[in-house]
Amino acid sequence: MLIFFGLRTSKIGTYLMQNSECSYCEKSDSLNITEYGRYFHVFWIPIFPLGRKIFSECEHCKQTIRKRDFDPKSKNDYNQNKSKSKRPIWHWTGLILLAILTIFVSVLLIK
Repeated sequence: MLIFFGLRTSKIGTYLMQNSECSYCEKSDSLNITEYGRYFHVFWIPIFPLGRKIFSECEHCKQTIRKRDFDPKSKNDYNQNKSKSKRPIWHWTGLILLAILTIFVSVLLIK
């Protein structure tokens, strides 16, 4: 039996950091924070989410910084805006289908 499964990543959201300056090229208002969601899939159907990866990137010099390396201002800006990027419902498709199938089978067995 051949089963295709694994991990995939999709972009959840991106937003511009206000009043920010790149620590590398020192360009003002050029930093974006981008959030990616990881999920487990079977036959390319997302089953459940596993985590998030957050990065800051300068539009000018393309310098990329992971969330754990954010400076205090970047952490504060991320914490204020993280509610803007919500995980899409399709990351839960497999579990939703499994729940529907379980309910359907339970109803058939009760009758």
